[in-house]
Amino acid sequence: MNELRFDVRSLRVFEAVAKSGSVSMAASKLGVTQSAVSQAIMQIEELLGTKVLDRARRPMKLTPAGMALRRHGHNVVDEMDRLLALVRASDLVNRPEIRIGMVDSYAATVGPAVIKEAIQKGNQVLLWSGLADSHAQALLQRQLDLIVTSDPMDDSENLVRRPLFTEPFVIVLPAARRDQFRDGDLRKLARELPLVRFSTRSHYGALTERYLRRCGITAKRHIEIDASDLVLAMVTADLGWAITTPLVLLQNRAHLNNVHILPIKGPPLARTIYQISRAGEYEETGEFFYQASRHVLADNVLAEIASVMPVVSATLHLN
Repeated sequence: MNELRFDVRSLRVFEAVAKSGSVSMAASKLGVTQSAVSQAIMQIEELLGTKVLDRARRPMKLTPAGMALRRHGHNVVDEMDRLLALVRASDLVNRPEIRIGMVDSYAATVGPAVIKEAIQKGNQVLLWSGLADSHAQALLQRQLDLIVTSDPMDDSENLVRRPLFTEPFVIVLPAARRDQFRDGDLRKLARELPLVRFSTRSHYGALTERYLRRCGITAKRHIEIDASDLVLAMVTADLGWAITTPLVLLQNRAHLNNVHILPIKGPPLARTIYQISRAGEYEETGEFFYQASRHVLADNVLAEIASVMPVVSATLHLN
């Protein structure tokens, strides 16, 4: 029964020693101690009843038995690697797919790192980006399992809402208008420059329109767009001003050198980003994505926003 103790791990250790000619170099390559390597070689020699290394020579050489073991043992290791890859691939194929919707600004900034971490954990992910309203409907109709959105869906029941972070809305001006509008006075802006609007079909655009109405401000209707990169491109081209958020600006960081960012003067306007899922479903997966998102936000995204947009750093926070 001793032959059963001749495992693939020992063969891997032997192969590393045979290739490098050194116990210490093999140990370093494998990330183990020299003692562990020596014990594995001694175990092989005990099971075979013969030496596989000529230790009297430097670098160490293989004995005839060692050469035969390396020639045939290499095939065993390769076959085991193929078997493990096949089993892992089969397991991945049979895992359930998690379907996630994210608003564009979140998908482009936080999404890549979170999805990468999920895939490394063996999850299969289908990602939708786009408008929050379409994601909300897709969640309720069971087309999506989890969404990241600025719409808390307060009118819907049996949902798990996890707040992620809150960010303020800010004013974005063409860089050339920096001196003309220094104080972020919305009324003055609305009188003198057209507003490049986000489409009111989006939760984001509707939120800013309601805010302007509450403040009694009527901005010139000029351009209405449902893509944030186009809104920033229009502002950069000096076609007007916009109300947006730091996350959207980070998504479109290529425009940052050509715009001027101001805090809104007056009643505060902010949005909270939520992770929302159906109650009683994907609870473990939902918690994983929530914690991964908070980790990415805290360690990467919020720090980058604070670096490139210090005017808003004090008003950004995790929930």
